[in-house]
Amino acid sequence: MTRALVIGGAGFIGVAACKELMRRGVETIAAGRKERPYGTFTSYVAFDRDDEAELASAIARTEPDVILDLACYQPPQVEAMARAFRGTRYIFVSTGVYPSLHGRPAKEEDFVPFDGEPPADLDYREGKRWCETVLTRHPDLPWTVIRPPAVFGPADHTLRIAAYIERVADGGPLLVPAETYEKQAGVSWVKDIGFACALACDLRKDTTHKAYNVAFEGVSLRDLIEGIAHALDKPVSLHPIPFAELPDGASPYGPDPARSAGYIIDRARRELGFEPSALEDALAETLAWYRVARPSHPGYANRAKELELAGSA
Repeated sequence: MTRALVIGGAGFIGVAACKELMRRGVETIAAGRKERPYGTFTSYVAFDRDDEAELASAIARTEPDVILDLACYQPPQVEAMARAFRGTRYIFVSTGVYPSLHGRPAKEEDFVPFDGEPPADLDYREGKRWCETVLTRHPDLPWTVIRPPAVFGPADHTLRIAAYIERVADGGPLLVPAETYEKQAGVSWVKDIGFACALACDLRKDTTHKAYNVAFEGVSLRDLIEGIAHALDKPVSLHPIPFAELPDGASPYGPDPARSAGYIIDRARRELGFEPSALEDALAETLAWYRVARPSHPGYANRAKELELAGSA
C-alpha cells in the first residue's frame, strides 16, 4: 500500500486531496505546523517545516512513499526537502508561475525558470516560481508539479468566489474587464485539484520531472457569473469596462489581459487521466456553503463606486 504524507493536509485543498487519497486506498497522513486541528479525519503529524531537523524527523517517522506538498512557497523549503526525502515521489502544488502571455492559454512549457539565486524576500507568486526553479536544479529529487489556477469551493479563505456570488445576489450590474471577460478564465474547483493530486500520487504513472496544468476548460468569467445567476435563479447584467478602470476587488479573478487566458490541460488529461468536473456541480456545492456562511469579500465595500461606474447609482 502506498503511504502519502500531505503537508498542508488540513487546509483548503489538503482536505480534498486527503479524502480522495483515502478513497483510493492510500494510507494518508496529514501534516501541518499546528497541533491536530479539530475535526481532522485522518492520521496527523505536526512539525515546523522551516526547522530542517523537525522536517527530517517527521519524514523518518512516517516513512512516506509520496509527499504531497501544498504549503511550500519558499526556495529554502525545497532545498530542505531535497536533502531529507528519499521516497518515490515528491509532488509540489504550484500556481501563478507563468509569465505574461497576453491572452494566450498557458502550456506547461511556458514556465521559464529564473537565473541566479533567489532573493531573500519573496511574495507568494514569485516564491512559487522560484520553488519550481529550484526543483529543476535537483534532478535526483523525483518531483512532479501540479499547477492549478485560482481555486474555489466551500470555505475558500480568499473569498474571491463570494465576490461574484454576493454581487449577483444583490441584483445590481457586475463590472467585468472588457478585454477578457469572454475569454477562458483561470479557475478550478477544489475537488478537482484534490482529485488531480491523488492521480499524481499513483506510482504506476510516470510523472517524474513533469508539470501538469489542472483547471476548468473553456470556462470564461462570463460563464462563471452566468452559472452563478442560473443557480441562484437571478437575472444578471454584466457591465464591461477596461481592466485598468476596475475598482479594487470588483473582479478578483480578473482576468488580467497581461496574464494567460486559462490553462491548456491536455497533458493532465492524457497522462494523469484528469477530467474537470461540470461547472454546475462545483457551483452547486459552493453556493450551498455560501447560503449558510454568508461570507463577504473585502472588495464588496466598494460596491457603491461600482454601481456609480455602471450608471446605476
